[in-house]
Amino acid sequence: MNYTEKYFIELLRGFVTDSIPKLNNDNVDEQELLELSRRHNIRAIVAYMTEKSEHTFSDDTEKILQKSYDNTVMQMINREACALLLCRRLSSEKIPHILFKGITVSETYPVKELRTFGDVDIIVRAEDDDRIRKMMADQGYSRSVTDGGTVTVYDRGREHYELHTALNVSILENQTYFADIWNNVQLRSGTTYAFEHNFHLSYLISHIEKHVKGGGAGIKMYLDIALYIRKYKDQIDLDRVREIMVGCNLGGFLSTVLYLCNRWFSLEIPQWVEPIEEDVYEKMCDFTLAGGIFGAEGEKNNLKSALNAQVQSGRRGARFRLLLGRVFPPFRELSRLYPAYEGKPLLAPVAWSQHIFCVVRGGKLSRIREIATADVASAQEKADFLESIGSGK
Repeated sequence: MNYTEKYFIELLRGFVTDSIPKLNNDNVDEQELLELSRRHNIRAIVAYMTEKSEHTFSDDTEKILQKSYDNTVMQMINREACALLLCRRLSSEKIPHILFKGITVSETYPVKELRTFGDVDIIVRAEDDDRIRKMMADQGYSRSVTDGGTVTVYDRGREHYELHTALNVSILENQTYFADIWNNVQLRSGTTYAFEHNFHLSYLISHIEKHVKGGGAGIKMYLDIALYIRKYKDQIDLDRVREIMVGCNLGGFLSTVLYLCNRWFSLEIPQWVEPIEEDVYEKMCDFTLAGGIFGAEGEKNNLKSALNAQVQSGRRGARFRLLLGRVFPPFRELSRLYPAYEGKPLLAPVAWSQHIFCVVRGGKLSRIREIATADVASAQEKADFLESIGSGK
């Protein structure tokens, strides 16, 4: 890491530990700092911490940071207020719902309005869909469906809600634990629930691994973990979280996440956390800081992610298997893409025919050509890196 990157992390350490950064800003590249904070969507935190530290920059940089802080606070106050109003409406209709991810993680931040989130994630029961649809239509929300019908999106102006009926953990080797949603909740008020902390922390870590494997995960995701553990340290049992992660084949990745939270944010960690090799640590720093919120690879080329997954499986013929999977996806994926076939495996040939037709009609043949020229060596390098940080297969 260069000096500006070290200073950037030092600001975040101070944010977590409520302390003044030990590094000064004399040798900071202001443009690089602004770009890092923009790329990771935490410019308002940088503004807050530089003000707290009484570190001064050029007038232009100061104005950019102050504007970002003001806009972020106003935006997140409004977003939370709208979300809580929706929760009250759901409660008035006696519709159980669970808040999770960004809106609840924000409560662990020293200034909760500095935890940005673009959408509000809520879990509901599938049997309540008709009532929710009517309620939202009456309030003027538009509706769309994604993720094979498991996520319903409601939009109105700047409001954006994603209503889930299940947690998307399809990438995990063992999904059993996260299927038991409603037995791992705590009542807040009305019919509004939040996840029990061990369950939510385990899910958040598995969510980071999903993004790391897919393309990358920004430093804000690790900041979430450090602040979450500090806030609820008396209610979290990290040994229990370890059991859950080991069951999901993510015990090594949990250790990596906690080690990074210790190195970056001075989080107190259990003795069973194993340090990662220094060269792997440096790679992880570069991978995290360079990628931004969801990683440079995830933003630029989802094909790389798919090829990485095939190479990481350890079997031969990664490119051929990826081609085959794109043309003839497994029935589980077909059911997600075309919900009408769910539970009807005998109709798989019909579903494949429909899929091929959609690929051709949708002009997606270029993606097949991209696979034929994909860089398997680069994918192997990524697979080796994932293995070194404990990412599950």
